[in-house]
Amino acid sequence: MNEILSSYLASFLWSLSIFVVFVLILLKLGVKHVLAAVDARESKIARELKESEDAYAKAKTLKDELDQKMRGAEAKISEMIKEAQRDGEAIRAKAVETAREEIEHLRNRSLREIEAARHVAIVQLKQAVAEVSIQVAEKIVREKLDASKQESVVGMALEAYESRWAKAN
Repeated sequence: MNEILSSYLASFLWSLSIFVVFVLILLKLGVKHVLAAVDARESKIARELKESEDAYAKAKTLKDELDQKMRGAEAKISEMIKEAQRDGEAIRAKAVETAREEIEHLRNRSLREIEAARHVAIVQLKQAVAEVSIQVAEKIVREKLDASKQESVVGMALEAYESRWAKAN
């Protein structure tokens, strides 16, 4: 049994020594590259993290600036709308005032025309009355009528006058 143990021990020692040599070779040759790759990856991740934090800060700053500009633009738009409403009210008031003035002008002109037409009608009426009166007087004088005939002639003259008056109006 000693022999078996000693052969296993010899195999174990050889295996251990080979393993140690292999680990030393790996440490000498491979670990530097692996550590360099890990360090490079770590620095890359750190750099990208810093860049993303910087980009986030810049984006937040830009967002704040844009929000401020948006509030300023909203205020300006609100002021422009209010100004447009004031201008619209002023234009509407001016249009209403102009329309009122035009209506008043037309009303005054119509009243003047009505008054002129009334005056012309009165003049024509006076002329018609004068003509009828002259005709009645002529008939009375020509016929030297008695009272009953005179009343009938005056009645006919008045009827003629009334019919003229009805036609004029």
